[in-house]
Amino acid sequence: MMSPPTALIADDLKMFLLIAKTFLEGRGIGVFTAENGARALELARARHPRLVLLDLMMPVMDGADACGEMRRDPAMAFTPIIIMSATGGPEIRDRCLKAGCTNFVVKPQKPGDLLTIIARILAVRQRKPTHMSVVFGEAGPVEGKQQVGKAGNVSGTGMLLLTGKPIRAGSLLNLEFVVPGTGHTVKVQAKVARVDQDTEGTYGAGLHFAGLSEADQKQIVGYVSA
Repeated sequence: MMSPPTALIADDLKMFLLIAKTFLEGRGIGVFTAENGARALELARARHPRLVLLDLMMPVMDGADACGEMRRDPAMAFTPIIIMSATGGPEIRDRCLKAGCTNFVVKPQKPGDLLTIIARILAVRQRKPTHMSVVFGEAGPVEGKQQVGKAGNVSGTGMLLLTGKPIRAGSLLNLEFVVPGTGHTVKVQAKVARVDQDTEGTYGAGLHFAGLSEADQKQIVGYVSA
């Protein structure tokens, strides 16, 4: 029998933790909670949750620092991490995405709106094999030359990009691809979490989507779960 999916929720507001725990457990999702970033990091390393939701402003260690530490753990290289904040200025958003979070969201007025998204992500299988073409290039002040690779698999939070040319771990890529069977084009940035090379010389880059829109995520999750 498969164990239920698990989520780690970290927020210094006990009321939000209670709401989140009640909402998600009612949907068959196991929940661990923490009231600061340091405790969240301890729990993440010990429990390996399927998804992490971090408030940005927390005592001891904030959400962005906790996210950065989690990404240094190979076991959490592909774990979906969402950072939420009461405000969403570009500098705040930038810091969180650079820390390696999968998504940055402004806290909604109704916690249920955010928790419904989390439940949807956890309800479907994580990745689906595919061979769709992906146009990509390195992001930055001077964008790198566009190349075409293949997605070995894809999920609502990232993909395995296959290419014949090396890619730098830690770099930020601009991606464009069409979700199979939908005609829906996704344009998104992604951070390179790791890079491997097989015996045939093909590079496989594990990517985390950065700032994927809810509409794009719905299309990808729909494809993955079909």
